Amino acid sequence: MKGTGRSHWWILAVIMVAYVVAAVQYARLTPPWQAPDEPAHYNYVRYVAERGALPVLQMGDFPADYLARFTDPRNTPQMSIDPIRYESWQPPLYYVAAAAVYRLAPASARMLALRLLSVALGALLIWVAYRAVAELAPERGWLACGTAAFVAAVPMHVATTAAVSNDTLAELWVALVLWQLFALLRRPERGLRPWLWLGVTLGLAGLTKLSTAIVLPLALAVLGWLSWRRVAPGQRSRYLVARIGALCLPAGLLLVPWLARNMAVYGIGDPLASQRHAQVAGEQLRTATRIAQVGWAQMATEFLLTSFHSFWGQFGWMGVPIDSRIYRGLALLCSLAAIGLASRLCTLRRDWHALPEEERVGLALLALLAILSAASLVGYNLTFVQYQGRYLFLALVPAGLFLSLGWREVMRRAWRPVAAALLAGLALLLAAYTALRAGPWDTWTLAGLAGGSAGLGLSAWLPERWLGWLHALPYLLLLGLDFLCLYSFILPALWPH
Repeated sequence: MKGTGRSHWWILAVIMVAYVVAAVQYARLTPPWQAPDEPAHYNYVRYVAERGALPVLQMGDFPADYLARFTDPRNTPQMSIDPIRYESWQPPLYYVAAAAVYRLAPASARMLALRLLSVALGALLIWVAYRAVAELAPERGWLACGTAAFVAAVPMHVATTAAVSNDTLAELWVALVLWQLFALLRRPERGLRPWLWLGVTLGLAGLTKLSTAIVLPLALAVLGWLSWRRVAPGQRSRYLVARIGALCLPAGLLLVPWLARNMAVYGIGDPLASQRHAQVAGEQLRTATRIAQVGWAQMATEFLLTSFHSFWGQFGWMGVPIDSRIYRGLALLCSLAAIGLASRLCTLRRDWHALPEEERVGLALLALLAILSAASLVGYNLTFVQYQGRYLFLALVPAGLFLSLGWREVMRRAWRPVAAALLAGLALLLAAYTALRAGPWDTWTLAGLAGGSAGLGLSAWLPERWLGWLHALPYLLLLGLDFLCLYSFILPALWPH
């Protein structure tokens, strides 16, 4: 077992090194300001660094017409970022930390230094994601490695963690909350100290990005479950009050000064500055307008397809998609993993009580986080048209864990012939469809389906020691896709010719 543990640490080290190599390339080579909202984040950092105060969001800080021209990579080098200040309402923690890097870096290297800060936070996120899943399922090191590899290798995630943004720090706090909650499920008897530290993390998350509030229901769910399962009925009220106080005290000490400042600046009824943001950013395309233009069905189709595409890779200011055949391959990977996950869940339902109780609760927490993240994206799009899959990255740990579970299940010896037959059937259907339409042949997709089917069929003769490579295949392909996206799509599209 110890040897196995050491091998998992080596795998994690390789994952982190591979991520850093890819992310540093993205940070170095992506043209300035060619990441969503990067100029606005940079202006916030610059304001804090140069003036020693927080900016105030004002009307005109979201110049819609100017942005429409600015986001065209042919125009960006000739235009100033100064008018783009619409992130000035955000909580201040990331920007205060980034301001220190801004001051220390030479003027010519400030952009790269701030991007590399995000890369460092991304590497730390991978480590925390690994530790969180290892805490949940300590006997399944492969699951922690798979989750960490997924977090490290999704191309769009690599791109966002190599940009000037508060997103990566927000994801880090969410992963840390998961780690703390899983530790509390396994060791609930340690008094109030873990709850105080959890309150600190929740406060820091709130000081980084408001969307991290989706982890608060998870913390309350764990508290309620522990009081129900591990505490005598007569002591539950005292238990709950003490731990709610332990959560609220540090979180309140961290958040109240910022909330008070917002009430002084934006009005007593706007402690989160969200009302001011809604006023300033009101020129964004609204969902009602889009529905009037194209109808519900078309809008829903756009939402689903673009959200899926931009989760995996739609770069720049959403203007650089990748080859449609790659999206189809990723959809096929997700479908196979979903089949495997469904099979695994059916097995777990039969043997549910054989699974340790804390693992059952932990899996439910991860599912809840994924649901809340998806609901948040849908809710945002009820008002504004924002089909951006990167908004789901707060739930990247559950996404990685469930994909790892599903892929490992579908790669079991009993399932591989089924998967091979499915790929072969898809290849035949595509060939028949193309022949009937007398259209051009999609040779790459056909070759991928046929090759995948043949490979899975031949894998039945693989020695057992080689199966680990089969389990690692999606992550290796995603790592290769990271570099393909950078060199074949991002750089040709975003560097002006």
